[in-house]
This record gives sequence, C-alpha cells and structure tokens, in this order.
Amino acid sequence: MTGVPVLSVRNIRRSFGEHAALDGVSLDVAQGEVVAVIGPSGSGKSTLVRCVHQLEPIDSGAMYLDGELLGHEHAGDRVRPLPPRRVAEQRRRMGMVFQQFQLFPHWTVTRNITEAQVRVHGRDRAQAHERAVELLAKVGLADKADAYSRQLSGGQQQRVAIARALATRPRIMLLDEPTSALDPELVDEVLTVIRDLAAAGLTMIIVTHEIAFALEVADRFVFMDRGRVVEQGPVADVLGDGRSDRLRAFLSRYTQQRGSAREEGARV
Repeated sequence: MTGVPVLSVRNIRRSFGEHAALDGVSLDVAQGEVVAVIGPSGSGKSTLVRCVHQLEPIDSGAMYLDGELLGHEHAGDRVRPLPPRRVAEQRRRMGMVFQQFQLFPHWTVTRNITEAQVRVHGRDRAQAHERAVELLAKVGLADKADAYSRQLSGGQQQRVAIARALATRPRIMLLDEPTSALDPELVDEVLTVIRDLAAAGLTMIIVTHEIAFALEVADRFVFMDRGRVVEQGPVADVLGDGRSDRLRAFLSRYTQQRGSAREEGARV
C-alpha cells in the first residue's frame, strides 16, 4: 500500500452505556483493496462500518477519507464537529449497503436508484435515469426497471440496493452483512454481484459471515472480537499456521464444514 489510503481509521472508540462496541480500532484501506471484516456476533463489525459512514458518532479517535478528516474540522488548536450539511457531503462519497434493503416499496426500481442522485447530488433526471439503467444491467436486473421493489425477491432487492449505492460512484463501498437477511437460495446471486465489483477494482469493506466468500474476494481480512482488531493480514494467511488462538477457534467451525463437504463429495 502506497500513498494516502482511501480510508484511514485511527484508534476509534464507540460505547453504548458501559459496553465498548469499538475499543481502539485502527485500519487503513488502500485504493482498489477489498477488506473482509469477520468475527463473532457482537464483536463490533457493523458498528465499525456505521461509524465510518457517520451513522454512529465516535467517542474518540479519528477517521479520514482521502486524507480529509471525517465528521470534524480543525479550528485553530481545537477540533470541532462539522455541521450536518458538511457531514452529509462527506457521506455522499461513500456507498452503504445494509443488512436490510431499505428500498421504498411504493417506488419503482428505477426511481429507488435515481431519486437520491437528483435530490441529493443535483444530477439531471435524464442522466440519473441513464445511470440507473446502466447499473441495473450490471447487477442483472435490466428487466426489472419498472417493477416495484415490493414485487422483487430479497436477493433482487439487495441487488437494487447495491446499484443504488453505486449510482453516485463512491470512493469506497461499505457492505454490512449484505446476505444475512436472505434465504440461503438467494445468497449466491448477491455474492456474484459483489464478486464482480471486487474483480473490477472497487474499494470495499465487507462485513460478512460468509467465510468462504470472504476468502475468495477479499485481499485482506480483519478479525474483530470484543470491539478490537485481534488479527489482520492477507487473506492467504487466514488459514495459515500463524493464526491467533482466538481466530483459530472462530474458524474451526468453517474448517470442519469444509472438511465434511470434501468427504461427502468423495463418497458421491
């Protein structure tokens, strides 16, 4: 990694009451890098990406997007919070895909993708529509442009949500467990889209419990537990001998399942 990272997180902390959801987390993400954040439930994975997107305030620490301080500004020798308008401007440079799709059910698929482009980013409606058509083709839903989101399957809705996040050409995409709300048979269609985005060089942080998928698409993994980054490194090292005991224990179920699948395949 060279130059200024697209995203730099420095020693951020976020607590809810006495519970430390993030306890001094630091992380850099380079241009074109795909980082998979893994860990047990309650480890702070979702809180991390929500804080980066400024949906949750941090209690201390700092975050930078292309070297620009997020959420705050320097005023002499002090640092003060940015006004909401400036925070919204920073947030527009990031795309966010949630566990729940958060589409407007009474709008068509196309309008769900174009409305923010027009109202928030000030784009011409014709240009926004052209961008929506382009993205629907990219996520395999060109034939659903005039459908209402409530008429789509969960996998299709999540693909629309990904298209909506891509519409503004974000510097970085944040995906928070993008398949957790889907039935198992719908997971692959969403993972295929994310896989294609990774291959195209889009900078992403993916919070996921799909370990096999993370190993396939990510350049680097970040393992979190109890609000801290316990281990991180190249994806090739995840299953290597250098793992911590905590990561080894977390991955044991995955490795057992993988071994069972190989045995089953051999019997067939």
